[in-house]
Amino acid sequence: MSDLIIEKNHGLGSITLNRPNALNAINLNMVRVMHATLLEWASDPQVKAVLVKGAGEKAFCAGGDIRSIYESVQAGSLEHMDFFREEFALNQYIYNYPKPYIALMTGYVMGGGMGISQGATFRVVTSQSKISMPEVGIGYFPDVGGSYFLPRCRGVLGLYLGITGVIASGEDALYANLADWLIPHEKINDLIDGLVSLNLAAQLPGDVKSTIEQFFQEIGGRQEGLQVTLQKLESAIERHFQLDSISAIMASLQNETDPERIEWAQKTGQKMQRQSPLSMIATQRLIQLGRHKNLAECFAMEYALIPHWMQDGDFVEGVRALIIDKDNQPKWRSTLAQISTVQMDGLFKDVIR
Repeated sequence: MSDLIIEKNHGLGSITLNRPNALNAINLNMVRVMHATLLEWASDPQVKAVLVKGAGEKAFCAGGDIRSIYESVQAGSLEHMDFFREEFALNQYIYNYPKPYIALMTGYVMGGGMGISQGATFRVVTSQSKISMPEVGIGYFPDVGGSYFLPRCRGVLGLYLGITGVIASGEDALYANLADWLIPHEKINDLIDGLVSLNLAAQLPGDVKSTIEQFFQEIGGRQEGLQVTLQKLESAIERHFQLDSISAIMASLQNETDPERIEWAQKTGQKMQRQSPLSMIATQRLIQLGRHKNLAECFAMEYALIPHWMQDGDFVEGVRALIIDKDNQPKWRSTLAQISTVQMDGLFKDVIR
């Protein structure tokens, strides 16, 4: 069974990530086939728009194939660098794709799934979407352009999502600027049918927008059950996560006094205590640097950090503890108090400031 299903139907090119048992995690071959297909379709007059979706009910794409990356690093191979280089090239190409590119971000959309969706012309979510950049939890940092799209979230929400790795709902993603359209989950097939029915004579991308708009639920509208958690927490998130260090953020969370925010602050602080201190500090720095860089510079920055991170960061230990051995007891290299600016500068030494 192919890991990708490639189809053309009445002017709509469709790419389905087809590894439902692995939550459609993307591997190097999938990256290569997807990139080659998009390049071919860019000049194909029979393809007017592209739809990317995930097979099954659980996920659009839950990230990259972490186990393969881990095995490459452990073996002393450079295959993982090939994966990152080609994945980043695909991600960057999507931002500049010459035809309407629709990412149907259903279910889990994590890590690498964000890489193939954030550059889309139309980022479509539902109330059942679960959006996150959870890399800090496995001792890594938000890549696939995370240093570009997280700083461009509303306020400091990108910092919050990157440093904590928390899952955002479809409504939250729309509010934070990680999605463009929210449609009812039960209308997914109707949307796909509507896109197919546009046919080759459609005036794009306007007709694609009009088709999606039919199902759009306006953020802030009064539809029953529409909850935007990030909006309710935004003032507290701003107060804590605008601080200039991870230690200061955690101390601020511990000192939260608002009765309506204490439980959230405690849970957030507890989650951060379990995560890699190196990863959280690096993530904060990446997002701060990314605010002042263009797309290509952000991808170059992330790629330059990877080889140093694989040697001196917490990725190998994090993946061992949470994915390979599953003992959930990672032994991080350093505590927050032990990490110096010199140590962090060493990891970032090849990153152009």
